[in-house]
Amino acid sequence: MKKLTLALLALIVPFLASAQNFDKYENMKEVDAVVVTSKMFKLLTKIDLNADDPETQAYIDLIENLQEMKVLSSSQESIRKQMASDVASFIKNGKMEELMRVSEGGKTVKFYYSPGKNDDYVSQLFMFMEGQDKNKPISVILNIKGEINLAQVSKLANDFKIPGGNELKNVETKKQ
Repeated sequence: MKKLTLALLALIVPFLASAQNFDKYENMKEVDAVVVTSKMFKLLTKIDLNADDPETQAYIDLIENLQEMKVLSSSQESIRKQMASDVASFIKNGKMEELMRVSEGGKTVKFYYSPGKNDDYVSQLFMFMEGQDKNKPISVILNIKGEINLAQVSKLANDFKIPGGNELKNVETKKQ
């Protein structure tokens, strides 16, 4: 029994450690953090919107299936290096697959995903951006969990004004 417990812990700890890597940034004063939980997404679907409008309905469908969206950004060099290191560990130890990479305008943006219920959906979308934004260095981590329709996720990123969100417009065409 003791060996079984140790074996299970050995399997679970890397996943817990990689999941926890990014929580530490939320309370750092050098990091801008936005965390939207499933409760907030559920509240947003209850707002009196024109559900007859197809674009509005698509937006409601997207957000009601989201569990969490976390955006962390920093311009401080030591934090940026730490973020890059944590992202590299997270990607190496996780079950994420690369979706696409974009390098342009002084920015490098990388997208990763965990498969969803079919080819049009992912269960997790992870983005890491490094580069310049408005002539200052910046690193941004975006982590979205839930049943995510790739065709609609760029709208959400643009509405929340997430740096690197524009690159999401092409994500659904890159996933094979």
